[in-house]
Amino acid sequence: MPRVSRHIRSRITVCKRLKLRCDRRNPCGSCVKRDTVQRCQYTAAAAEKIDVQSLHNRLQIVESQLAQIFAGGLR
Repeated sequence: MPRVSRHIRSRITVCKRLKLRCDRRNPCGSCVKRDTVQRCQYTAAAAEKIDVQSLHNRLQIVESQLAQIFAGGLR
């Protein structure tokens, strides 16, 4: 199984929406330049959270069920 980073990145909502590069400072350089320091808020990137072990377990269950179906149908 490939190595997966469990590091959850945080993003600044405004930088993500405007597709700006974020230097991950507090406040970030982009917000300082644009004078939007009051809106410089970090949020966890929920879309990047993936429970790899859970997905692996589900895959094993589906593969075993599929093997049972094929074994039962070939008799």
